[in-house]
Order: sequence, then structure tokens, then C-alpha cells
Amino acid sequence: MQYYLSLLGFAAIDSLNLLAFAVIAGLWLAAGGRAPEFTPRAVRFTGGAFCGIVLLSLVSVWIIGNNQEFVRGLFDNLWAMAVLGVIGLVITVMGLRRPAEAKEEEVEAPLAKSVLQRFGIAATGVSLGVIQSGTSAPFAAGMVLISFADEPWWAKLLQIFFFAVIAILPSAALIATLSRVRAAGVAAATEKINRFLARGRVAGRVLTLAVGVALLLLAAVRILQLTGVV
Repeated sequence: MQYYLSLLGFAAIDSLNLLAFAVIAGLWLAAGGRAPEFTPRAVRFTGGAFCGIVLLSLVSVWIIGNNQEFVRGLFDNLWAMAVLGVIGLVITVMGLRRPAEAKEEEVEAPLAKSVLQRFGIAATGVSLGVIQSGTSAPFAAGMVLISFADEPWWAKLLQIFFFAVIAILPSAALIATLSRVRAAGVAAATEKINRFLARGRVAGRVLTLAVGVALLLLAAVRILQLTGVV
């Protein structure tokens, strides 16, 4: 049970993808709140993100699973723990910084003009799913957890699917909510989106800070253990 709770926690943290939320909000604004135009595009985008997460998960679990001794050895390597500490410090600093506020259309516009128009909405979702999860410490922790689990291959596949579903649930909920907004409520919904993204940025900073501090503590403890201090 502890294993699945940990996996759920890592997936839940990884699901707070502010860029995906901003793109979905931008698609809704571009559609003028019209559900028939917005919903299929948003679903294709989120479906692409789901496929990207699954693809990256399969590759990650395969690589880690075939190099378990090397990965375990990193925790016994002083230099590897020093690098982990530096990564934790960088993530902590990122969590402490207050990013400049950006409007949804300012986030989505350059993306729409470049990636969306060149590769299509689904391919953009795949790309962002890979990029966001590939740079996420909780995602990496979840993949290590699955790779090291003493489970048959089909169980690991189910866990990857479970992880990816949890990771896109907030995006799916946002799509479902915006699809129900009527034309008369577009202005009010836009204000709510602004507040939602603002709170999401705060939550993202808090989680980033928590991950950074956790990595710093892990690295510090292992360095002390490896040097014989404790």
C-alpha cells in the first residue's frame, strides 16, 4: 500500500503542469468559449500529452530497469550525491524566486504560432508531455520506484498507465469545466481562469521548493553517511 501511495503522490505532483493549463486556457480563449471548437482541440492536446508521458515512462523504466546496479551505485557515490545536492539547490532557488506574471494569451500565442501550427495540436501535446515530465523530479522518482519494484512486466505497464492517467487528470478536469461554460459566462470564466492560474503558480512554487529541499536533505544525509560523519 505504501508503494502505491508514494506512486500516487509523485503522479499528483507531476500533474501540476502550468504550461499545459495555460495552453488549454489559451485554446479556450481563442475559441471564444465555444465548446464545439474548443473541446476537440483541447482533448487532442491532452491526449497527446498522455501519450508523451506513457512513451517517456516506458523508455525510462526500460533504461533504469536494465541498469539497476548502476542506479543503486549512484547513491553510494560521493560525487553523484554532490551533483544531486547541486540540483536540489538549483530547484530550491527556482522555488524561492517569484516569476514574472504572464497572461494566458502571452503564454499561448508564441506556442500557437510555432509548434501548434507546424506540428499540430496532438504532436504539441506529446512534446510538452515529454518535456514537462522529463524535467520533473517527481516523475523521475516515480519511474525509479516502478523500475525497482519486484513486479511482473504487465504490472509495471499498468502502473505506468495509472501514473499517466493521474498526471493528466487536472488538465482533463479543466477541459470539462471550460466546455460547460456558456457564451454569456465567458467574461466571468476568464477571470476565474486568471485566478486559477495565479494560484497554480503559487502551488507550483511551493511544490518546487519542497522537491528542492527534499533533494538537498537526501544528498546531505548520504554525503554525511558516505564520509563517515554519521
